[in-house]
Amino acid sequence: MNLSLLIARRYFFSRKKSGGFNLITIISGISLLGYVVGAMALIIVLSVFNGFEVLFLSMYTHFDPDLQITPRQGKVFHLDDFPDKGIRQLPDVANLSATLEENVLLTYDDRQTLATVKGVDENYTRIVNIDSNIVSGSWELNENDVPYAAVGQSLAWQLAIDPNNPVKPLTVYVPSRSGTTSILDAADAFRKSAILPTAVFSVHQEVDEKYVLVPVSFLAHLLERDDERSSAEIKLKPGADMYAVQQKIQELCGPAFVVKNRFEQREAFFKIMRSEKLISYVILFFILLVAAANTIASLYLLMLEKRKDLQVLASMGFTRSDARNVFVFESLLLALTGGGAGILLGMLLTWVQQHYGLLTLNEQAAFIYQSYPVELRAGDVLIVLATVVALGFITALYPAKKAAAQMV
Repeated sequence: MNLSLLIARRYFFSRKKSGGFNLITIISGISLLGYVVGAMALIIVLSVFNGFEVLFLSMYTHFDPDLQITPRQGKVFHLDDFPDKGIRQLPDVANLSATLEENVLLTYDDRQTLATVKGVDENYTRIVNIDSNIVSGSWELNENDVPYAAVGQSLAWQLAIDPNNPVKPLTVYVPSRSGTTSILDAADAFRKSAILPTAVFSVHQEVDEKYVLVPVSFLAHLLERDDERSSAEIKLKPGADMYAVQQKIQELCGPAFVVKNRFEQREAFFKIMRSEKLISYVILFFILLVAAANTIASLYLLMLEKRKDLQVLASMGFTRSDARNVFVFESLLLALTGGGAGILLGMLLTWVQQHYGLLTLNEQAAFIYQSYPVELRAGDVLIVLATVVALGFITALYPAKKAAAQMV
């Protein structure tokens, strides 16, 4: 074993002859406890952020496809310009659905509101699991050539929609494209069509308060865009590499289209989540740094106490570099012992929360998830371990330099 490491180990477990702890050991214990608490907190907080990211991703999975293709310019693209067959022939593509979206005015009885109507085809339920999120009524796009609508829950509450009422229609108003409207006759500025709302769905508040799903043929006719679509949504086969398929499809589509993966479709949301995770890491890092600062004091006191030992070792051929390494190893032993224990405790608490849900959410959120969601990731464990090791080196710099200066 390396002599410097052997001496550092001996100092790490040093005690008074009487059996009690000396001042250096007490300060080292405080440093050790700081590493334990700091590393444990980092693991737990990062795992909680991971859990919420997975939770929200799973919620959006019921509405967002694996990949979405949109025109780079404008709102719509012509079906003749879209490489539908080439994309469907890719081995990792399970299904494809072309959709059409438009901002509209909705009226139901004497109520009205603005919303986004999304036209979908029969393949849509093979792309996303929206039919499993129906909370009232039943999911049907067409029956005997009669179109039906599914309304987001918040919109349904706002308009007081009853999906079980077979005669009360939802009226959809869209701007006219004729270009012959007059400001004296506002009715000519809009095209309108009625559709029966037969289902209410709930995915997420952002979706529920915005979207109404209708047959794409109904919306295309109303918008006078029979051969145009807003996007193409793709479902990948299990085990497919999302990023690799995204690149292949982008090459097939060319520069006229933009292909977005699941994360890029909600880019703002995931950027906020990751920014909050980074900020939490930085805050806890500085708390850990303050706790680790005790290591500097304990190592400096240890250096003062062991000056005579260092001088004896110098006479036996111990070099400045060897003396410096003693305190570097001592600091790393503190960091790795405390940090390792903290990481293990954090992993244990995360596992307990994941499997037994000790900490529950409030009543308003409990209908979605009973307890705080957590997910432990190997990358986070490595980041925390690297942080602990880095702090071990940083806190050793000054005491190690002073120890080397004692060698004459």
